[in-house]
Amino acid sequence: MAIDLINNLTLTSTFLFLGNLLLNKIRNKFENRKRLFISLAGITYGLFGLVLILWGFHLPESHILIDLRALAVIGAVYTVGSVAGLIATLIIISGRVLFFEYGNIDVLVVGASIVMIAWILSSFLLKGDYRVSLSRWLIIICCSMILPSILFYFTLQTRIFWQFITILIVFLVGGLFTYIILVYLTRSNHLFVLLKELANRDHLTGLHNPRAFEALFEETLNYAKAHQKNMSLLMLDIDHFKAINDTYGHSSGDAVLSQIGELLQDFVRSGDVCARKGGEEFIIILNSCTRDHAIHIAEKLRVLIEQNEFVLPNNRLLAITVSIGVATFPDTKSNLMLDKVDEALYEAKHQGRNRIYAV
Repeated sequence: MAIDLINNLTLTSTFLFLGNLLLNKIRNKFENRKRLFISLAGITYGLFGLVLILWGFHLPESHILIDLRALAVIGAVYTVGSVAGLIATLIIISGRVLFFEYGNIDVLVVGASIVMIAWILSSFLLKGDYRVSLSRWLIIICCSMILPSILFYFTLQTRIFWQFITILIVFLVGGLFTYIILVYLTRSNHLFVLLKELANRDHLTGLHNPRAFEALFEETLNYAKAHQKNMSLLMLDIDHFKAINDTYGHSSGDAVLSQIGELLQDFVRSGDVCARKGGEEFIIILNSCTRDHAIHIAEKLRVLIEQNEFVLPNNRLLAITVSIGVATFPDTKSNLMLDKVDEALYEAKHQGRNRIYAV
């Protein structure tokens, strides 16, 4: 029996690690098709639950079958959400009826109860920060896996106490083992996302850095060309920024850049991209935006910055202005977009600053 338990735990850990890698790749590809991703994840966990039933094992000198199917449901809720957990639950119950022995109605009821209770409890208890709560995890394991099995055990005519203890140990070990792996994978995923985000962000403004901008610009431009969409670029430069550094110090200049970054993030639409190009220059990708609309947006942004008061480290308020260049695809050839928007910015500054210029 110990070997069977080890085999089940090995199978569980293998699935969780490989499944985590697979689901992360699928999540990235189906970023805009969330329902499809949830369905695929639920189906994956449901099939895993059926495999766990197949790998179930009998207690020695007993017809009592033990399997860890409920862990597939709990794992689905923990990693993806309650909808994925419900899909996994339905697949496990249906598969149990269709593909495995179904002559004993009591066994079917207990099996269905285990996964249903596991789904209900995990949906309510594993939310937000509580997902890593060991106490809540133990409540789910005890109420969904151990309690129904023990109640069923006491309906048997022949009972042996060590069988009772064995059921308790197997489910506790399986549940804690799965908890440890899932918490580890969750924290690893979070750290990976955090490191990836830090690698693509400018440390001062929080905007995309030049390397990230290049990748996003190429992706957006290719999409615009493939779907015959408009796409615009705004390049802005803080007027007389050197004078700010010379007069108030570099810490004041950094404060202005940081606040510009916050302002730009609040100003643009969720699908648009803001990046710090370098120094006091910033660039914005406007998706599905015509030339006239881009000019209108650029003017709104110029006025917004002109009317904003920037707070320096000594609490002094400072007013600044920006010059903005505008270029739009397909009015401008794709391979000339960056050069043309740079030329437009230069022309805006050449004409007196605090204005926009569109090519």
